[in-house]
Amino acid sequence: MLLLSPFPQAGHYVSWSAGWAQLWIWDQASLLARLPQAARYSVLPDSALSLVTPLDEGRRLLRGIHGYEWQSWLGGRLSDSRWSQEADAQLSTHDIDLSRRSPLQAAERELLQGLVFAGSGAVLLAALLIQCGAWFDLNQRHAHLAAQVSVAEQGSELQAQARRRVMQGRDLWLARQQLFVNSQGELIARVGEALPESARLWQRYDYQPGSLQILLQDPSPDPRDYVTRLSASGLLSNVQVQPEARNDMVTLRAVPFAGERQ
Repeated sequence: MLLLSPFPQAGHYVSWSAGWAQLWIWDQASLLARLPQAARYSVLPDSALSLVTPLDEGRRLLRGIHGYEWQSWLGGRLSDSRWSQEADAQLSTHDIDLSRRSPLQAAERELLQGLVFAGSGAVLLAALLIQCGAWFDLNQRHAHLAAQVSVAEQGSELQAQARRRVMQGRDLWLARQQLFVNSQGELIARVGEALPESARLWQRYDYQPGSLQILLQDPSPDPRDYVTRLSASGLLSNVQVQPEARNDMVTLRAVPFAGERQ
């Protein structure tokens, strides 16, 4: 259509409607000669503003900025238009609302749709990022809480174990103290029963809490037999047997009350 234009340099404006192109063509060179600023802007014919208030069928006269435009409408589309300097009394006159926005072009509609899609995508992405951040924060809080619970449980278990050890030590100390107070003679008697048959005269013994020392006579002492017998009695621990070089004497050292009372 532009090649068929009578103008060497043609300007144009097109509006698409249901596959139909509504086309305006003008002398661009003449326009630039009168208005050089038009080279920097998109030109919109004033009569194109009438597209926002179309007719289904019929004719009308459009009052423009300079003169009038006769329009013929068919099927809701502008099918023909002619410029006129004077009004036609037989046709209704329609004034252009210059405050209206121009109809969107195809490229503008595509751009607007792209912006809408981009905005929607940005909103969805922001919502997704917010949800991911909330999920990550929740996981961190859960891990921190689990670590605190684990530390508390370990601390409670350690405290319980320490308390059990303290109570066991207390019970053992009380049992030993009671045995030391009331059963020193019983302990000495049972130690005497555990000694080998070769053990004879006791020269002396020294009994204190945590220490027992006995000096006795044994012509043929076997230190391993002493240790085995006295350790098996459950009354002594850390048994040490030292044969002396004179008079067949043997020195016995041990720690009393090492185990449970038999």
